[in-house]
Amino acid sequence: MEIREYRTADLKEMIGIWNEIVEEGVAFPQEELLDEKSGAEFFASQTYTAVAEENGRIYGLYILHPNNIGRCGHISNASYAVSSDSRGKHIGEKLVSDCIK
Repeated sequence: MEIREYRTADLKEMIGIWNEIVEEGVAFPQEELLDEKSGAEFFASQTYTAVAEENGRIYGLYILHPNNIGRCGHISNASYAVSSDSRGKHIGEKLVSDCIK
């Protein structure tokens, strides 16, 4: 499994995974689902966005950005998402390790 910066071609799967987490309603504060346009804008606006990919399939992703602005701009915030059918395979752990690097 490769953890790498996302590409435009990954967006459809990324949006699907993100929306799955939002719909579960327990991990992310968002209530609105992403569509093709809002998803592209959202992921592009992050400081860094990475995906966990293997054999052409996206299994999870993370976003990294400043937690706040001004004097707190050096503090980071990251969010992680793994597709429900891929959980328990340590993909989240791989995403976190990559993010720390």
